[in-house]
Amino acid sequence: MCALALLAWMIVRSAAPRDSAEVHESTDSRALQAALVAWTLAPEPTSVHVTAAFAPAARERQWLRALARAGVRVSWSRDSLPATAIEVAERTDPAGGVRAYIAAPAGTRATLSDAVGLIDTIAITPGANALSLPVTAGALDLLVRGQHARAAAPDSILPRQVVVLGRAGWEGKFIMAALEERGWKVSSRLRVGPNVFVTQGTPIALDTAHTGAVIALDSSAAQYASAITTFERSGGGVVLAGDAPLAAPLRALAPGRTGTRVAAASLAFASANPRRALGFFPIVASAGDAVPLESRDGRVVAAARRAGAGRVVQLGYDETWRWRLAGTGDAPAAHRDYWSAVVSAAAYRATKPASNAGPAGDAAPLASLYADLGAPGTPPAAALSITPGLRWWMFALLALLLLAEWGSRRLRGAR
Repeated sequence: MCALALLAWMIVRSAAPRDSAEVHESTDSRALQAALVAWTLAPEPTSVHVTAAFAPAARERQWLRALARAGVRVSWSRDSLPATAIEVAERTDPAGGVRAYIAAPAGTRATLSDAVGLIDTIAITPGANALSLPVTAGALDLLVRGQHARAAAPDSILPRQVVVLGRAGWEGKFIMAALEERGWKVSSRLRVGPNVFVTQGTPIALDTAHTGAVIALDSSAAQYASAITTFERSGGGVVLAGDAPLAAPLRALAPGRTGTRVAAASLAFASANPRRALGFFPIVASAGDAVPLESRDGRVVAAARRAGAGRVVQLGYDETWRWRLAGTGDAPAAHRDYWSAVVSAAAYRATKPASNAGPAGDAAPLASLYADLGAPGTPPAAALSITPGLRWWMFALLALLLLAEWGSRRLRGAR
């Protein structure tokens, strides 16, 4: 009789509507994978809540979204989850490498790794945190307080030539040498006298199909101002060096007005700050969209701005060749690195999709969590209650009652 009563009760419960009771489940991000499996295989919960010590992986977030679409109330809350992000871009430099831009709470310490291992430990400062990495393997991983952010450079840079225009002299000679040593293809048209020019390569091919950047060494490059302006408006990069912005046709492109030349602040090229031994034309009355790149003693030496689709870098130095010849330490390498960085800052970025980038993971884990699951909420106050339907212990109890009844009948038959 007990077995029949239990069987009847089970039938009634299985026929009861499923919304007659609620189940509220909670877990943390460390046990989320197992919880997702349990929530999916078990009778459907009414709501689930995740306490995130670190952001769930993309697969787990998609699983939670699927539960939400199935009618489950999904919520989450933060447990000291840091806001981190990383962006990786290929450098516009023949030497290759990448540039990593990092965001994390100021004052924290982060570790940066690639597929080979640890690269560096970084103290996060307010504002931009950027690193130039000449060699990396695979995606970069940023770790802050247990939270990983991963990204890989999505594109590779297609090289374009650099065109040098201006008067023949030591500055043009050693800028071209520095860029060629770095791996840039250089074309030039240098004036050596009235209507007399020395030409190398294809300097008049000022279009983004052939040229990445053009360097105006001085004001004599103003005769090419129309071609330079068209090239810049179509996406090309322009470097205005020395007194080039003093020429009226080039002045409209410059990030600022050129002031009176300032003499060198040092007689020796000290290795700590060798460019103090260079004179320069300060950049004054900067345009509203200009971004200062380098300053000395309160004066802006280098600045950049966008005009049209391209970029313009204004550089006040006009005799950097002295640094290469008279500098201490490995001055030629430092001069080479500097000029390559200047050109890279302006050059047109022709890219092709990277064939081996692959999925790198979440570049901004907390932002992805907000995008997929919405704003954080509080866990449900209600405790777990039994769902309608059948539970395993009901079948076990029914089997025990049937076994007891069978045993009782056997014992009565034995007597």
